[in-house]
Amino acid sequence: TELLRGFINTVRSFDPDVIAGFEIQGSSLGYLAERAAVLNIGLLREISRDERRPGAAERQDDEYGRLHASGIHVTGRIVINLWRTLRGELKLQSYTLESCAHAVLRRRLPCFPAKTLARWARGGDSAIGPGVGIAHQRWRAIRHATSRSNITARMMEQLDLVARTAEQARIFGIDFFSVLSRGSQYRVESMLLRLAHTQNYVMISPNKEQVARQPAMECLPLVMEPESKMYDDPVAVLDFQSLYPSMVIAYNLCYSTCMGRVPRDVDGGDGGSLGVAELALPRGLLPSLVNGDGSEAPPGVTCAPNGVMFAPHSARPGVLPRLLTEILDTRVMVKQALKRTPADQRARRRALNARQFGLKLIANVTYGYTAAGFSGRMPMAELADAIVQSGRETLERAIQTVHSNPRWGARVVYGDTDSLFVHMPGRTVEEAHIIGQEIAAAVTAENPPPVVLKLEKVYSPCMLVTKKRYVGHMFETPSQTVPTFDAKGIETVRRDSCPAVVKIMRTSLRLLFASKDLSLVKRYVQSQLSKILAGRVPIREFIFAKEVRLGTYSSANGGQLPPAALVASKALAKDPRGEPKHGERVRYVVTHGQPGARLIDMVFSPGELIESRGSLRLHAEYYCKKQIVPALQRCLGLVGADVPAWLAEVPPPPRATANKRPTLMIGGPAARQGATIDGYYLSRHCAVCGQLTKPPRVVCEDCGDSPMAAATLAWRGAQLEHRLAAMAAICAGCGGGGGGGEIECFSLDCPVYFERMKVDAELDSARH
Repeated sequence: TELLRGFINTVRSFDPDVIAGFEIQGSSLGYLAERAAVLNIGLLREISRDERRPGAAERQDDEYGRLHASGIHVTGRIVINLWRTLRGELKLQSYTLESCAHAVLRRRLPCFPAKTLARWARGGDSAIGPGVGIAHQRWRAIRHATSRSNITARMMEQLDLVARTAEQARIFGIDFFSVLSRGSQYRVESMLLRLAHTQNYVMISPNKEQVARQPAMECLPLVMEPESKMYDDPVAVLDFQSLYPSMVIAYNLCYSTCMGRVPRDVDGGDGGSLGVAELALPRGLLPSLVNGDGSEAPPGVTCAPNGVMFAPHSARPGVLPRLLTEILDTRVMVKQALKRTPADQRARRRALNARQFGLKLIANVTYGYTAAGFSGRMPMAELADAIVQSGRETLERAIQTVHSNPRWGARVVYGDTDSLFVHMPGRTVEEAHIIGQEIAAAVTAENPPPVVLKLEKVYSPCMLVTKKRYVGHMFETPSQTVPTFDAKGIETVRRDSCPAVVKIMRTSLRLLFASKDLSLVKRYVQSQLSKILAGRVPIREFIFAKEVRLGTYSSANGGQLPPAALVASKALAKDPRGEPKHGERVRYVVTHGQPGARLIDMVFSPGELIESRGSLRLHAEYYCKKQIVPALQRCLGLVGADVPAWLAEVPPPPRATANKRPTLMIGGPAARQGATIDGYYLSRHCAVCGQLTKPPRVVCEDCGDSPMAAATLAWRGAQLEHRLAAMAAICAGCGGGGGGGEIECFSLDCPVYFERMKVDAELDSARH
């Protein structure tokens, strides 16, 4: 109670505007609130700026916040759950504090189990040694907690989180916390409301029944089926800048300018429905717009490709076009100011960059506001379809323009929403850039402003796999000599596979693009598969990490959970506080199981694999046959490769090695937890040379008669001890050592940890 009261008084004395923690709900402030509730202390209420109002955690009604934000509210203060914010900032396989600190600050952090920290905090660790007192042990626990808090603050500073969020809140016209916790519709609506008010418009609020009665949206963006193969000649990628905002501005598409579908008879049919409302056009409006009213320049009507009419800008400027015009023009001015700002004015440059980034976001999501039929306030199928279909026809006209010019000799091989992939046979990269600029200028000239087609890059060579999946060597300028490896949608940039797949895929494609020699790729792939089958690849390369949302899985198919959810359930059964948060990425590996075992029976956490010290073994065949080979075949199969046949040609690895012998039969540690029956059978391979021996001999006859056998074994043990000592020194320098010199860190994000545990197991086997 005194400790919690001291914390409350500290918060009141500092009176912070922002309370941040890496993981607020289960540890940090959420844990303190739970402990205080047991002692009948309303901690969140007492640290708030208005003690009369309860915090959200005490009301237990903030389900959305629990799943998508901090889930904890303190009246008058902003509570930031940093790991959820970092999910949108970084693309990592795992979002632990250790992995985020390395990605943002390039710093490794030790990770200690809770029981170790509790032992240090109690000061009762007799194993540390007589020279280490209780005060030193408690100091280590406090230093660990404070260092992690400091790292959290440094990450927020490095990412400029507070200033950038405040700048976006100023631009969108919403509060600070809503920038972090609310979606894009909230931002669009905030800006749209303010602008509509200046033009004497009021936004309607239809109910769910009215939204459900709307006609379904019918139009889809153009996504061509690519000609899947490898292209040795250059492929230029051209992209429309802000295509959907440009369509809104160019054709004055808006709620306020929509006049319904084209009637069969212009003189009549002025009624009907529009969105969720009834359409009531003034009598005679359509004839005046179509035929003119005696003036020299009739205003005309814009008819969208989906058959919906819109008033021209001269007759009624739309709210959405005006909003987007102001946003895009302001962004151009901000970017120009950013270029003029000196490099030493870092604070101003960061503020300007945050401002232009916020404007870019709001422009790109405005179309989504009109099409949000499930959760939006003002979805309108006619307007959303008009925007999409206008963009689709613009892209189709651009394709026709490319094909209609024989001088270019170009052909569109893929198109996706707002981009074109133009193949130019027989051209160089420099010529492809020149032709690409000509295509961009021609397409831009045939479209109304502000529609602009821009040459983004040139691939040479490249590989189109399927829709939204391609890879190639990228040249962004004609003068660029060293290409950049660029991939979209394939395993090299996806996070649902293990690192081994990513590395082998990336290296294989780079070899293929650089040499055009499939035999080199084959030799490399077979060498990597051989290493994996022989167990010579670190464990960290085989760890999967997938998002888990416990409580949302269907009971169909026998109620079987996905592998990551199963591992999370096991951890939850051991520790009630080990429940993963909604959307947290849980790591697991696949190990050998009994013959005929299901995949779900062979998944374990990486910690369980390491603690087994050999009783669990990675399922190398699964990783090769089910993960690596299929991924490679999807890409290399386009050039005629048969990757499954490459795997079949890989010779089987030796069954045993000299430093991985079962030890329980020859005096090894018999109290290992989880040891399998294999550990009680003596290997028939010589501990020195690996040749077959006659049981129960440990070494073969030749090595037994050789005076160098003992020296060889001693040398191997010394080498392993030297490697282990070197890694222990690295861990001690990082802060992962205990007070008595032992290493207690178990960070799964550190490569040294896996190597240290591997060498320690090999040394244990070599000693026996």
